[in-house]
Amino acid sequence: MDDDITKLIDTNRGMETSRNPNPLISVVIPTYNRAHVLGRAIRSVLTQTFPDFECIVVDDRSTDGTIELVEGLRDPRIRVLRLATNCGASRARNEGIQAARGEFVAFLDSDDEWLPRKLELQVARLREGADPQTAVVYCQARLSGELVNTRVLRPHRIHEGDAFIHLLIGWHPGTTSTIMVKRSSLLEIGGFDEGLACAEDYDLWLRLAQAANHFAAVSEVLLVKYEGGALQLKSDARARLRSMELFDRKWRRVITDHLGAGAYRRWKARLYGNIQNRQFKLVRQAVAHGERMAAWRCWLAMCRLLPWSRKKVMQALVLVTLGEGPYGVLARAKEAILRRVRVRRAWSR
Repeated sequence: MDDDITKLIDTNRGMETSRNPNPLISVVIPTYNRAHVLGRAIRSVLTQTFPDFECIVVDDRSTDGTIELVEGLRDPRIRVLRLATNCGASRARNEGIQAARGEFVAFLDSDDEWLPRKLELQVARLREGADPQTAVVYCQARLSGELVNTRVLRPHRIHEGDAFIHLLIGWHPGTTSTIMVKRSSLLEIGGFDEGLACAEDYDLWLRLAQAANHFAAVSEVLLVKYEGGALQLKSDARARLRSMELFDRKWRRVITDHLGAGAYRRWKARLYGNIQNRQFKLVRQAVAHGERMAAWRCWLAMCRLLPWSRKKVMQALVLVTLGEGPYGVLARAKEAILRRVRVRRAWSR
């Protein structure tokens, strides 16, 4: 560890004899000022049916009592790594990877929650596979929150084995919290790119696949991903745009060489469209919490990302102007009209 990192904090003094020095899995939870939900995430790890793990909470210099919360849990499987300065999620995850003692690393965001058999089923999937190059196993997730309908997140399509071309096309195995990876594979490619403020997970999956690491899947929902529970407006659209430009430069030539210029243009459109979708979620979240000025700031940030996804920019403008209730009425009316049009077209064939 360098000067930016403090020593591991032993939150369970006197219980070292019950701690497994060589666990199969190291669970890495990066967190920053999420004490209000961190306990839920940690408890979902501690209640896993697969017992051979350690849980490393990487505190990115929180100021909200995170350390005190973890100390109160008093479990010998928990270790805390506290960063001396706020460095961001990628740096936090990388420090967790370096400190890990397990053969595999499983990531969990501090506002997400695993279902009890998550590790058990992923380990079983790895053990039953005959492909020696398999280094990554992922699962399905369920999205939940006050501003979203509960639904299963992508990937709707399962890919296993060599997934590099699928990733280049735009396929994504899911959120970071669904993934378990061989630690040696993570170290070989250098972990997460700390220069990316977004898409760092997609970049990691691409580099893992490019290095001949194969993927495997558990097709069950084993993660609950929460959105919109608390106002989260720290996203900087300009920082996201800079990250996308860096990400674009990293992969443009590779995608063009493998798939052609047309596929690259479609990939880029999806990439920037995803940024607009995230910004739209921030607008909606701010409006729902009555933060009108914050909502306008998020909408202006979307304008900076034009011409990508003009449709989302207009939807956000209507949302900020009218509010959540009237916007919802208009959205439902529009959907009803589109349904009637589709039905009429189907009858006319």
